[in-house]
Amino acid sequence: MNELQRFENLKKTVENDPTNFQARRELAVLCLDLGFDQVAMKHLSYLTGVFPDDANLFFNAGICWEKLKHPKYALNAYRKAVELKGDDPDFLYNLALSCEANGLDDEAILNLKKVICIKNDDSNAFFSIGVIYAKRGEVQNAIKCFKKAIVNNYSDYFAHFHLAQQYKKIGQIENALEEYSKVIELSPDYSWAYYNIAQIYWERKDSQNAILMLRKTIERNKKDIAACKLLAQIYIATEDYKQALRFISAVLKQFGDSGDFYYLLAKTYEKIKNYELYVQNLELALKNELTLSYNHTSVKKELMQMQKNSSGAKQDVN
Repeated sequence: MNELQRFENLKKTVENDPTNFQARRELAVLCLDLGFDQVAMKHLSYLTGVFPDDANLFFNAGICWEKLKHPKYALNAYRKAVELKGDDPDFLYNLALSCEANGLDDEAILNLKKVICIKNDDSNAFFSIGVIYAKRGEVQNAIKCFKKAIVNNYSDYFAHFHLAQQYKKIGQIENALEEYSKVIELSPDYSWAYYNIAQIYWERKDSQNAILMLRKTIERNKKDIAACKLLAQIYIATEDYKQALRFISAVLKQFGDSGDFYYLLAKTYEKIKNYELYVQNLELALKNELTLSYNHTSVKKELMQMQKNSSGAKQDVN
């Protein structure tokens, strides 16, 4: 019997006997698994009314409220589950994440520490505390937590990645590169690791390796606009204008109109002294202002100055 057949059978059972609480419980959980969240919530609300001391029902209600995008209701449900069964690490962990989602970071950390008291090798709890510390700018505390997460689960490449990010913040670049490299070893297709390595190489003026890493980034995530933008900037900065024109044109063909890439195209034409196309692409950049992250006022002034210079040159010729 597949899940949909089981769903239909349980549904009929509950319709025929609304007081068959076991069938209703199974149906609620199955609805959650199948993505029938509204139906699941209907049954869970009924059951929590009948069994107000059942922690598992409130836990499942919390999951359901999260899926329905009602974070405050989810928080209340998880709190009730923990109130009824405070030694369950899964209940405490979900409560902690719900607290964070509701902006209650201190309460989140407290509940994550309770998880660790019960399971001192819980890498997810250490990782989640690290994320909160990182968000707060408490770099050293974040580093300690990510390290502990890795000790308990070396294969957690997210922990390695976040640890690398923290090392980079405090200028420990070699440590950051080491952690990014570990990310790639554990997850060769994790494009953000390549991108961050590329950024470090570019900051070190190592354009060759920066370009290599950006190409690897884009190979793994062809929709990475940030990587495409940085690669175009590097081609322009290293005076590889032919490659810049080819690459930016390909990006525009792939993604469609983009203020940023029209602007980069304009700057490339400026470098090779093709002022007509320089002006045209500045105009296109401003026409696509929603995708233009460069300062709009500065771009407008640049265009006006170029048009003024062009007008003056024509008058001199006449």
